[in-house]
Amino acid sequence: MPADPRLLIAAFRAQKLLENYGITRPTEIVLEDMAWAMGIQVTSAPLAGAEAHLVRVGDTGTITLSDAITETGRRRFALAHELGHWELHRDLSQVFFCSEADMRQYQHSGPEIEANTFASELLLPKIMIDAASLKAEPDLEIIRGWSQMFNVSFTSAAVRYAGITRQPVMVVFSDRNQVRWWRRNDERLAGLWFEADQPLGAGSIAADLKNNPRQSGVMSPVDWSAWFPHLEDKGEEVFECAVPLHPYQTVLSLLWLPSRY
Repeated sequence: MPADPRLLIAAFRAQKLLENYGITRPTEIVLEDMAWAMGIQVTSAPLAGAEAHLVRVGDTGTITLSDAITETGRRRFALAHELGHWELHRDLSQVFFCSEADMRQYQHSGPEIEANTFASELLLPKIMIDAASLKAEPDLEIIRGWSQMFNVSFTSAAVRYAGITRQPVMVVFSDRNQVRWWRRNDERLAGLWFEADQPLGAGSIAADLKNNPRQSGVMSPVDWSAWFPHLEDKGEEVFECAVPLHPYQTVLSLLWLPSRY
């Protein structure tokens, strides 16, 4: 659970919205129906440089999703993000124009991280997640199962997993052998981080995935220097499993430091 009070409020507001509509199962999280009940019309149109656009006029509004979004999970997250703005930021602005980068914003305070926190709780409510999966040893199949159960993208499920699992994990997104963005279990992995556009270490599975595709999805030990050459090595074990994300040229790595459990 996020420590920042604003993020706690964002998660609580998403929980209350689900409660108000009597939603208790993943299949009942139909965002378009929720938006309609809230007085919001949902449309699709070309949006240059943006994933979604929200306009509020009093108690009614319109959310426009980019027609370039073809993946259902990505579309659902964009819509949930805008619903977060609608619920949380009425006094801040009547218009939001949100980019793909905004949808990845979890590292800093502000409206975008609040909207993303709201969206994550709305789409993957912790109360609907099997508690055993939060304690189990990290496995990409847990993330894949969440993705399918809640009809969200693999990326959204991975970010949510990193945020609420009790395991000390990080999810890292890389392309062209560089770290692009990442999320971690803040409670257990405070102090671990990556440099901007940090090169992948030669010993990482992500860097070697094209040469050894059989490694895809297999949790294996890697050297500390494969991921944290900029941080002091205190002899902690690091495990990694990685998978390519299609159709993007991105690799998702799940890092696990079991000694911090």
